[in-house]
Amino acid sequence: MTKMNKVHERAWEMAKKANGPAIWTATDMVYSHISGVVLGVCLMFVASLAFASPIVFNFSSPSFSGVGQSSHYLTIENLETSRKQAIIDKAEAEERRLENELKNSAIEVFRRNLETLFYSTLATQIIDNVFGTKDDQQNDGETTIDGYKVVWTSTDDEDDAAGVTLVITDAAGKVIYSYGFPYKEEEND
Repeated sequence: MTKMNKVHERAWEMAKKANGPAIWTATDMVYSHISGVVLGVCLMFVASLAFASPIVFNFSSPSFSGVGQSSHYLTIENLETSRKQAIIDKAEAEERRLENELKNSAIEVFRRNLETLFYSTLATQIIDNVFGTKDDQQNDGETTIDGYKVVWTSTDDEDDAAGVTLVITDAAGKVIYSYGFPYKEEEND
């Protein structure tokens, strides 16, 4: 061995001691170089497989691109229609609320009650006229209520199956209701 080789060998040994087993040998260097070349070739092969397209700008709004445009217009139309209908429904509900408020005012309740009592009294008077005692009894009569004519007749015969008839006609003379019932029901002993 030459002196130069010994110096190199000694330096090599000192470097190994100073750095530990992390020092690469010539074999390690060859393997790493081959690995790098193989990795580079693989990357170039993979890169050649990757294709890229050019960046193209597209509008995403159907109003501009036309893609899905009809459904976009339908959606807008449905929104407008439902909003208009909601406004109409709200106005109608408010109108009904105001009408109900007017119908249920104190004076309206009083008027309805008075009207009910009036008609009830009128019905009682008609019944008294048909079925009253001999002195008070009317075999026929009529009255007009709100344009409707109420006509009653009685045969005054206790055995008659349709002894009392009541006919209600409208202003045009069309019969609305027609009732027939016995003058007096049979009493069971």
